[in-house]
Amino acid sequence: AVLSADTFARFSRLRGWNTIYMCGTDEYGTATEYKARLEKKTPKEICDHYNKIHTQIYEDFDLDFDLFLRTTTEKHKKIAQDIFLKIHARGFLKPKKMMASVCDHCDLALADRFIKGTCPKCKSENAKGDQ
Repeated sequence: AVLSADTFARFSRLRGWNTIYMCGTDEYGTATEYKARLEKKTPKEICDHYNKIHTQIYEDFDLDFDLFLRTTTEKHKKIAQDIFLKIHARGFLKPKKMMASVCDHCDLALADRFIKGTCPKCKSENAKGDQ
């Protein structure tokens, strides 16, 4: 995904388009949480490990990010909050109720990849909700 995005960013710059190519390590995402639980580590430990690997790969491929962040940095927090506050101030956010699966043991809403069972369509057993 980052190689094709890098190619498009370079193409966009050659066309003279205003282009910012950003990427990062998401320490708050469901994929990170899921991997951390599987490996019995914290999301930070998972991201510390994979961030080093990914950074080396990006250097090897000479990828040209304008900005590469981790979601736990102050810079990312400032950017994310600024975007949220601008969207909120313009009235683009509306409260909405939605159904969610909840863990009976820890009383947390579960992302779909944490839900396993039989697929109602193809009857595959042990299917995850994000498949």
